Amino acid sequence: MSNVIHLRQKVQVTKVRGWGYATVVTIKGDNVVKHRDKTLVVKFPKDHIDALTVGSMWELSGKEKASGFKVNGFDIVEHQIEVETIKYIRPSGLLLARWISANIKGIGEVIARRLVRQKNLQKIIAEKNVTELRRIRGMNQTRTDNLIDQWPDDRLHETIEFLEEQSLPLSFGEKLVGLFADRAIERVKEQPFILAAMGLSFERTMEFVGRLGIPLDDEKIVAGVAQYVAVSHARKSGSTVIDDERIQSLCTDILAAFTPSNAADVAVQHGMLVKTSIGYQVYGTALMEQAVAHFLIKCHRRPRGAHAKSAAWEKSLSREKVVEALTEYEGSLDFELTGEQRVAIVSSVMAPVSCISGGAGTGKTTILKAILGVYEALSDGVPCSQLALSGRAAQRMSQSTGKEAKTIAKFIAECLKSKSSGIPAHLLFVIDEASMVDLLSMYRLTGLLPQATRILFVGDTAQLPPVSAGLVFHALKDTAIPFFNLSQVKRQGEESGIHTLATAVREGKAVMPEMVNRVFKDSSDCIIVHGSDLSRLVDFWQQAGGVESCIVLSPTRNGPLGVNSINEALQNACGLDRMALSYLDPYHGYIKWITPSGAMLLLGDAVLVTSNNYDEEANIRNGDLGVITEVYESSQPGTALGVMSINGKNIDITPNLLEKLELGYAVTIHKSQGSQWPTCFVMLPDDAINMFDQTLLYTAVTRPEQRLVLMGDERLIGTAVARGAMSSRRVTTLRQRILALSEMELAQVDLLA
Repeated sequence: MSNVIHLRQKVQVTKVRGWGYATVVTIKGDNVVKHRDKTLVVKFPKDHIDALTVGSMWELSGKEKASGFKVNGFDIVEHQIEVETIKYIRPSGLLLARWISANIKGIGEVIARRLVRQKNLQKIIAEKNVTELRRIRGMNQTRTDNLIDQWPDDRLHETIEFLEEQSLPLSFGEKLVGLFADRAIERVKEQPFILAAMGLSFERTMEFVGRLGIPLDDEKIVAGVAQYVAVSHARKSGSTVIDDERIQSLCTDILAAFTPSNAADVAVQHGMLVKTSIGYQVYGTALMEQAVAHFLIKCHRRPRGAHAKSAAWEKSLSREKVVEALTEYEGSLDFELTGEQRVAIVSSVMAPVSCISGGAGTGKTTILKAILGVYEALSDGVPCSQLALSGRAAQRMSQSTGKEAKTIAKFIAECLKSKSSGIPAHLLFVIDEASMVDLLSMYRLTGLLPQATRILFVGDTAQLPPVSAGLVFHALKDTAIPFFNLSQVKRQGEESGIHTLATAVREGKAVMPEMVNRVFKDSSDCIIVHGSDLSRLVDFWQQAGGVESCIVLSPTRNGPLGVNSINEALQNACGLDRMALSYLDPYHGYIKWITPSGAMLLLGDAVLVTSNNYDEEANIRNGDLGVITEVYESSQPGTALGVMSINGKNIDITPNLLEKLELGYAVTIHKSQGSQWPTCFVMLPDDAINMFDQTLLYTAVTRPEQRLVLMGDERLIGTAVARGAMSSRRVTTLRQRILALSEMELAQVDLLA
């Protein structure tokens, strides 16, 4: 067909597809749907996708073209509009009826048309006038409740229209209305950096400031820039506190002569920053640190048996009973616990909140199993929630203890979905790999947990700190919270090269592993390969068992020894003549999927999940690793494209999930924490010398169970050890807040005092 040009064409969405595509119908001038022979598809711009819902109305201009492809041998023809301009519009009349029937559960098209004929429908719904709505034929109590609950706020339409006029992401609409209600637009105009706090880039925020005509020396702009530099500093350094001098310097870099001499205090006056005894914090960060400190001290001080009937067993708890229960449990083991392990077990059961830290192989899992065994013997069946940051770590935790374990993200999502109704009034809460738990996750957890919670943190202060800003586990050391350190390594024997290197790195000593032998299998369990010859890596990786038993770890994604290059080399080594995952593009037909790093995903490839996925059928998390076990030649739009094995389960690869996958032969060291593999290859790229520190190296060398192979520039070992733990340079207030609260009566404490 020849190209059709649409000018200010009204369309209404009938089905939302993946990747921003949606099926639409065109609307004639009298608001009546125009019937067409072929399906019409629109690819929505990125900033508009979050406002894309069934029934939503849009006005757009662009070219319409025909698109043909095959599905299961049948020829399919669709038409697609290539959008040049697009505008969100409010549905009304018959179009509003279509929206209601598509989005309000239980209301069909007939009842929807009766509703839109009702005068002042918006007002009736806003006032929750159930009596008036029930007068409409067909509107029972359930339908009325659904209509009131799911009706879009008129303020949301206004806010979305404003955002569109200003070329801003429409996804901010719901957030702004939720925060500021009637004043959403007004507040954004007053303080444009609200949008930066929501995730808008600094450049686009400043463009918005320019469109509003606000001068750069206006105090609210200075305050917003000061908040921006504080957030940027936290993202780069991991600190939650920034000093006055640094704020001033960074603000001057941005605003030049427009920066006043007291930029930090201006931000405080405008509510963008909070002043503490050691610097300045973003208001939300200060609130989170104080809330976490407050909750932990409340749990720590809780009288035995308080706040829950099911906690009554605590009243009879004694050290003698714990020791007796531990002795009985130890009788079931084929080895003896060490003295430090017994002390940690007994003391952790006695304390409502406690921490256990120890290097890899010091028996943290053994201790955890013993603690759970003692709880089972002494408590009245206190429920236990086991959590870890990554899905792989949660899986290992579950396998080790024989009890269910979840990721923190999944636990939070389930609680929010059920509105916390599923959380018992009294429980034991175990957090593994606690050194990597970030402040935001801990804050969200404390907002969900009951007062009668017992908490056990298990981790290693020598391993990597959280990726996000803040410190939780590290900050609990040297406070009122009991903190136990384990030192005796049990994973490998004293003669193990892995043990020797890991112990040396942990103690701040640089030890060089043995050189690789000519025959790889005859080399020791801890070796180093000089240089960056990826062909040698591929050869050794294949000899060590390949994807079934190996992982390659690198501190960086780019460069010769980065994750992307290694993934490409290992995929090539496995052969490229394997079926590739393909998706059905509404315009071009079947297309091989290309990941953000530029790789295809082939049958048999190792894959990494790059963001959380909360679907019931594919409940997987950022950092999970799997293998593609099936690839389908064709599929219906929106259905599975293949299957992958992950966390012991077979999961369909849907178009939505496909966007969250990357090759996983090699991963960053950060992604590896909490996991073990029989053989680990650790890259030492010379261009990463400035990012290697003691914790990064220690985490990497403690991932293998049987063999460790380091490859690259051996100087990085000495450099990393000499640099020490960069996490120790993070400046936060959590420890100070815990110490301060330990000396106060909690009932009199203001969260931001």
